[in-house]
Amino acid sequence: MMTTKEEKRELLHRKWEEQIAECESSNMPVKEWCAENGVNLNTFYARISALKKDKLKQSVQQTQEIVPLSVIQESGTTNSETVVPKVRPQENIVIRKNGIEIILPPDVSENMIYSLLRGLKQC
Repeated sequence: MMTTKEEKRELLHRKWEEQIAECESSNMPVKEWCAENGVNLNTFYARISALKKDKLKQSVQQTQEIVPLSVIQESGTTNSETVVPKVRPQENIVIRKNGIEIILPPDVSENMIYSLLRGLKQC
């Protein structure tokens, strides 16, 4: 759940995004659009920079999420067992290797799967 401060920030960012989109769609030079709309030119560019930084921060946070997993030792498995992802709509993704079982949610990012597979390759 978002805090009031986060909600205000999101609303402000939406307003900035709308202004930037309006400026871009006007086909006017940025300096002219800012003067016509009462926006300081430096403020306009600072908003663009702040939005880019915020989006970068969000993308970094998304790739650093902790994904819950469980390790289950199955009897009768061999060390040469290969990674077998099972993907079905609305079901978890299951990856098994060397007696390790990793269960991922269906909406896990490709980057997370790639990172896990790279790590399992070293097992």
